[in-house]
Amino acid sequence: MRLWKKVLAAATAGVLCLGSAGVTGLQNTLESVGTVLSASADTYGDLSYDVTDTGNIVITDCRSDAEIVEIPAEIDGKCVTSIGDTAFRDCTSLTEITIPDSVTHIGWFVFCGCTSLTKITIPDSVTSIGNNAFRGCTSLTSITIPDSVKSIEMETFFGCTSLTEITIPDSVKSIGPKAFSGCTSLAEITIPDGMTEIVGSIFSDCTSLTSITIPDSVTRVGYCAFRGCTNLAEITIPDNVTEIGEGVFSGCTSLTEITIPDSVTSIGQNAFGGCTSLTSITIPDNVTEIGYGAFDGCTGLTSITIPDSVTSIGGHAFSETPWLAEKQEENPLVVVNGILIDGTTCTDNVVIPDSVPSIGEYAFDGCTSLISITIPDSVTEMGYDVFRGCTNLTEITIPNSMTSIESGTFSGCTSLTAIRIPDSVTSIGVYAFHGCTSLTEITIPDSVMEIGNVAFSGCTSLTAITIPDSVTSIGENAFGLCTNLTIYGYTGSYAETYAKENDIPFVSLGNITTTETTTTTIETTVTTTTETGTTKTTSTTKATTTTETDTTEATSTTKATTTTETGTTKTTSTTKATTTTETDTTKTTSTTKATTTTKTATTKTTAVTKATTTTETNTTKTTAATKATTTTETNTTKTTVTTKATTTTEIDTTKTTAATKTTTTTTTEATTTTKKDSETPTVIYGDITLDGRVDITDAVLLNKFCSGAVILNDAAKLNSDCDGDGDITGNDAVALLQFLVQIVQKLPYTA
Repeated sequence: MRLWKKVLAAATAGVLCLGSAGVTGLQNTLESVGTVLSASADTYGDLSYDVTDTGNIVITDCRSDAEIVEIPAEIDGKCVTSIGDTAFRDCTSLTEITIPDSVTHIGWFVFCGCTSLTKITIPDSVTSIGNNAFRGCTSLTSITIPDSVKSIEMETFFGCTSLTEITIPDSVKSIGPKAFSGCTSLAEITIPDGMTEIVGSIFSDCTSLTSITIPDSVTRVGYCAFRGCTNLAEITIPDNVTEIGEGVFSGCTSLTEITIPDSVTSIGQNAFGGCTSLTSITIPDNVTEIGYGAFDGCTGLTSITIPDSVTSIGGHAFSETPWLAEKQEENPLVVVNGILIDGTTCTDNVVIPDSVPSIGEYAFDGCTSLISITIPDSVTEMGYDVFRGCTNLTEITIPNSMTSIESGTFSGCTSLTAIRIPDSVTSIGVYAFHGCTSLTEITIPDSVMEIGNVAFSGCTSLTAITIPDSVTSIGENAFGLCTNLTIYGYTGSYAETYAKENDIPFVSLGNITTTETTTTTIETTVTTTTETGTTKTTSTTKATTTTETDTTEATSTTKATTTTETGTTKTTSTTKATTTTETDTTKTTSTTKATTTTKTATTKTTAVTKATTTTETNTTKTTAATKATTTTETNTTKTTVTTKATTTTEIDTTKTTAATKTTTTTTTEATTTTKKDSETPTVIYGDITLDGRVDITDAVLLNKFCSGAVILNDAAKLNSDCDGDGDITGNDAVALLQFLVQIVQKLPYTA
């Protein structure tokens, strides 16, 4: 009964549809598969069926040579309620089928590959149609979906090349990705009211589609929704849409004009790529982001209005447009809203002006005439692959304003012989210096903590690299093909561990630096009591100072003053504390000065103790509490000072007698801590989302990548090779799926 084919097809469909069906859909599918595997099939004419636990009939299979099939409403007195997954799959002789009113569910891949099917009637009883149900039914010309159906799932009519018309009822509230993709004869379609999203690739490659109506209820147009609709000349985007997704109109070569509503805030990658008939476009004021290649290849685009609201422009956003060519003639450095978006026509030696704060992705990509470039301190950000393929670049100055070298920044700069990485940089991205074949030695500054995957791979002339003990992460194949490399670092550092694990020669520069921390706690209590007849005045001040240092000197001064007025009573408490700490020989000096003055009637009493309190009252009780905390960081030194002062005053009459009592306690504790190395990072096969785990979301993202719907970064690509063959294909998606449903126990897996 083709059970293994059914299992694999159902499971594969589960991964493909997860973007719309979710985890619950996969669970339901696996449960369905389990039912098929556990039940013994019976036959009825050309049909095979199973009886469910509830006593209903599920059609599970059909003879492959059947031509006209009528499914009965009952078999042996039991109601036929469902057509199971793959039941008629690849029945290439099937031309016509009748479905009874008893059927409520049409499963996944039910009629997939039925290339001769020309006629089918779906009864009003059907509420759901599974993924890929009519995929590849190349002879099907029309179909009516009943009002009972609430959703059209993923790839339901994918590749129905003869389908010229279809009626979608208003009952349908969602349509899955690629539902009508590749329906090359479909000329027009109306999306029903109530839908809020047009999902990914829903009408991609519908080459005959000339018009489409999008209802006002839609708020988002997903990735590649109309990609390759080569006859689509115009379209109206409703005012509620806030996002135009990746590749939505890419390859719509007949699109001459489009109005982007003010509600839109972002335009995704390749959104209008290859729209060769588009001549002008106005981007509304609310847009803040234009994605990579958004208008790439729009060879007729001469006019673009970009508002000041745009703060992010992806690489190659306007490549091969007449608009960009005109800008390049004016100045080889094309700057939009402070972003240097293109410098590919620059030659020789280039100095970027101080007014530029950002260099966009791929700004100098493939600029083979560039020899040297100076980047000013005004630049705080550089995107991915900025100088990729600048094969004649020999010299570059990176400013101290930069905090990271992003992925692929200097990839393929084969003439770059030396580079100074400033102390401000904390990370070196994946492929950052990949293929820099002329680099001979490099020093990583103490500020760097992370070196990404393949960062220096292919630097075949690299013989020496100095890695400080600040580096705690070095990615996979960071120094691949660097056959003559020696790593210089400190004994006990992560660099030494990495070198040993990867069989790279290591030369020690000395022992790793140990960080010592000294904690000093000083607690001082001052109590002053003044008695005047039945008058009693008590003032208590408590100060605690805690200092943590390494090998530096820290001085902290804290002054806290509290003034409280109650009736005719005024109380002022002032505490001044100065702490000086020196480590190595750790010296602590604490000085507290306090003066208490009490005035009652014509009698004045002054007591000196190490705090200042002035009290003038009749009959009053006053309590004042002050807490101050100061934290100071100097280089690697952290100093924390906490001062708490409490003053309590009770006065009854005006007789005066003074008595003073002072108690001081000092406690010192010393603690030493040492930095610990982190564990060596490894590739997590299947973790496409880079969240540290492997789950259904990874399968969805991998499928999108395989279909060309999304772009993965280099780290995600490494994790995507689930079958271990070095390439990323549909086989990797299958391997990941098999792992998720526990058909295989580990990744990478090769069948």
